[in-house]
Amino acid sequence: MNTHALEALQLEENKVLLASLKEAQDKSSVARMVVHKLEFISEYKKSDLLEELEALDFTVTDTFVTEEGYNGLMFQREDTTEDNVIEKLSLELIALLDEHDARYGGWITEVIK
Repeated sequence: MNTHALEALQLEENKVLLASLKEAQDKSSVARMVVHKLEFISEYKKSDLLEELEALDFTVTDTFVTEEGYNGLMFQREDTTEDNVIEKLSLELIALLDEHDARYGGWITEVIK
């Protein structure tokens, strides 16, 4: 899947997640931990990517192996869930991960009332 298709898919997923948060009466302007997921297509640029995520104030919280055998990790930082913030961040992460042979797998967070 090319980058444009991944971006479009993620923006649609964002809409679903944000609608779910709004339905739960989430206060999107309140910062909270937002956890992101990635899969390494190749581990060739992994250390560079980890350095860049750290420079962006992300913390790696967990590692995993996908059903397809790819190594992945969960990383988080405190952000709001306002539409424009999540959209911009998702697109930036997709681009960053693409540069480092990794695939963005989306985000999750808790509801803040």
